[in-house]
Amino acid sequence: MKKLLIVIAIAVAGLVVFNYATTGELALVPDLSLAEDERAVQRLEKQLEAAKKQFAQAHRTAAVGGVDTTADVEAARLGVSRIRRELDSLNDKLSSEAAKRRAEDLARAIEEFSEKLE
Repeated sequence: MKKLLIVIAIAVAGLVVFNYATTGELALVPDLSLAEDERAVQRLEKQLEAAKKQFAQAHRTAAVGGVDTTADVEAARLGVSRIRRELDSLNDKLSSEAAKRRAEDLARAIEEFSEKLE
């Protein structure tokens, strides 16, 4: 019985790792209900969140240690610029209304965050 549970646990862990490697989502069963264009917008949303985290970390580091973090802030700014360009090129290809709404929300989030960067 122990061996069976170990095999099942290894299989579940392998499935989670496989799904994370293929979809970038940590889940037992990936969300296949999203269309391809929605997944592309979701990927850009995740990249924006990463840029926000990098920016916040740079500010925390500068506040605590007085370290020069202009390179980190510049990297976040360049990342947001790249995300904006990708979103602009992706907008022409979006077909579903849900993806278009998410893209509009993402564009607003990019603009709000860009104001903080300036």
